[in-house]
Amino acid sequence: MWVSVCDAAFDQQDAEVVCRELDCGAPVQVLGEDAFGKGDAQMWTQEIQCRGNESQISFCSISSSHKHNCTSENNVGLICSGYTDLRLVNGSDSCSGRVELRFLNEWGSVCDACWDMRAASVLCRQLNCGIAVSVVGSDWFGEGIGEIWADVFDCDGNETKLSECSVSSWSRAECSHRRDVGVVCSGSSLAVHDGLVRLSGERQCEGELEVSIHQVWRRVLLDSWSLTESSVVCRQLGCGSVLNFSGSSSSSPEHSHECVTGFQCSGSEAHLGNCSSPQTLNCSSTQQLSITCL
Repeated sequence: MWVSVCDAAFDQQDAEVVCRELDCGAPVQVLGEDAFGKGDAQMWTQEIQCRGNESQISFCSISSSHKHNCTSENNVGLICSGYTDLRLVNGSDSCSGRVELRFLNEWGSVCDACWDMRAASVLCRQLNCGIAVSVVGSDWFGEGIGEIWADVFDCDGNETKLSECSVSSWSRAECSHRRDVGVVCSGSSLAVHDGLVRLSGERQCEGELEVSIHQVWRRVLLDSWSLTESSVVCRQLGCGSVLNFSGSSSSSPEHSHECVTGFQCSGSEAHLGNCSSPQTLNCSSTQQLSITCL
């Protein structure tokens, strides 16, 4: 006989075991009855006490006490990721390369339309490779073979593993192995620590540009900047091509004495640290740089 499970009797460790037993990877989210409707009239109300590393939920101990306030309004739902492992391949070391994820038991590459700097940072953290330095295309680490995963990992960027990010499906029509995405993490020999970039706007792919030079975040002056350098920044952030750039008069006090200028890029670089060395100077000019990527 099948019964629903009361949400008070079920926790994250139990979810780990259920997703593992179903060959569905790791839990993404434990949900209430609003997600999947009310269950059967009968309900499991004893607390399930898993450690989280069991292969089947039947191996978990069960509390003898029953949870109160368990009705059909309190049944628990679960979303599993399906992705069971990840790796970077064809790079100079384990901290750089083409992104490959294992869905159930099959490895596949990832479409660049579905990947951004935040997801890359979570992947680097999960691999104990530091933070993401850049997101690059298939021209860096070659094209994969087999499946192409086109799910979008909607990460905040501070998660410890990809399974903590919500996943949404994406049309696969635009994806091919020519669009396989790669990542360079700060723990890789390919990483250049000077030249990390971020945009300070409310949206991920637009805002005032800040560059890390000698471990200090600095605003960038409009002087000597061009579309060529902008295209490198947009590529590095996994934000596609550049839409426009402009001068911005706003400046927060913590950046008032630390600015940078003089980047010269060919346009093919994966990240700004590969361009010619810039000059650091006082922020005498109020024309600081804002970029909008597509």
